[in-house]
Amino acid sequence: MNNFLKILGLTVIDFGLIWLTVYKINPDPSVTIGIIIFVPLAFIVNIIIAGILFVFKRKEYGKLFLINSIIASILMYYLFLKGIDKHLNKELESWEFVKSGKTYSLNRWKNTNEFDITYSTGPNSSSGFLYGKCKQINHDWILTADSVTLQIHENKLIGFQNESDTIQMRKIER
Repeated sequence: MNNFLKILGLTVIDFGLIWLTVYKINPDPSVTIGIIIFVPLAFIVNIIIAGILFVFKRKEYGKLFLINSIIASILMYYLFLKGIDKHLNKELESWEFVKSGKTYSLNRWKNTNEFDITYSTGPNSSSGFLYGKCKQINHDWILTADSVTLQIHENKLIGFQNESDTIQMRKIER
């Protein structure tokens, strides 16, 4: 039980340090490749600490850091991905809906008040469909592009193919 509490304590410390690192980095999706650097780094740092402890005859603590190397790697992977999700939630709001066999994605960029709609006919296929500006009126979003005006009201898209067309959308939660 004593070793369990020590590992739990190390895990709490790791969580705090890794969360603080990811918070400072504020990773966006373009740096997802950073996972192949940060996860092994978390592993290697713990292995080095374990090695130093073994050299100084602190084998009990060395074993704990060997176990912690795996835990820290898993935490780094999980928290890095959650950091990307946090960044995306701050930057955009997204919905999906299916119409005529196509899956449409609607993204509203919060910082620029722009939107885009893409569609997919199958896995690994995506095409741009509509781009424009959006503004909030009361609790609704009004989307305008060229001569098209759409409205988002309570996760429903109004006016997609004709003025009375109402489509229930699924909000993407990250």
